[in-house]
Amino acid sequence: MGTIKQGILGGFSGKVGTVIGSSWKGIAYMRGRAQSIKNPKTEAQQKQRSFFREVQDLIGQFSKEQLAFLFPSTPKGMTRHNMLFQQLAATAVEVDGTKSADLSMLDTIGNAPTADLPAVSLAADGDNLAIAWEAETDFRTEHADEFPTVFVANVTQKKVFLVNSSVALGDYGEVGFNAPLSNFGEATDTFSGFMLLTGAKAALVGFGTMAVTERPPRKNA
Repeated sequence: MGTIKQGILGGFSGKVGTVIGSSWKGIAYMRGRAQSIKNPKTEAQQKQRSFFREVQDLIGQFSKEQLAFLFPSTPKGMTRHNMLFQQLAATAVEVDGTKSADLSMLDTIGNAPTADLPAVSLAADGDNLAIAWEAETDFRTEHADEFPTVFVANVTQKKVFLVNSSVALGDYGEVGFNAPLSNFGEATDTFSGFMLLTGAKAALVGFGTMAVTERPPRKNA
């Protein structure tokens, strides 16, 4: 607030442009009018904020134990949360002006070594979600007695899950198991997923201290 000296300028009261004049005890003052500060909400900013919230919601669906399962180790200066954010953010697509995560593009998660694991098929079958695999690989033969964990994504509803298999990998032919469909979505939803290995020789219940030991190769590998 500035003091207005008498003389050629004189004093004034009321509003002049962005300045308000007033006096107190015979002393004239002027001050700037209060300006409203608007939070920029350009289309690009709103799009990015919406996408950020979506990815954060996906990460929030994993427990701390599951994040530790996916990322047994983290580089200095990085958190499991940030590492997963980067992986999920890499699936970004833009359709009709909306930026969103396309979970069907995700083919690996976590930071374990890569391996030649069979592709996983997921399909609604009555009241069940049928999870199966059949491709024959050398790696599968070598690890036939291990019980995998399957990453399941409900692409339609933007939900993610880690499902422990009730059957071993097997060395050949189609192998699979069923899980209650109601736990994952509806029959009309689209599902996507892939396999992770933990080295477990018995069906897992929960995750405990188990960690991912193998994962499918990245697309660009």
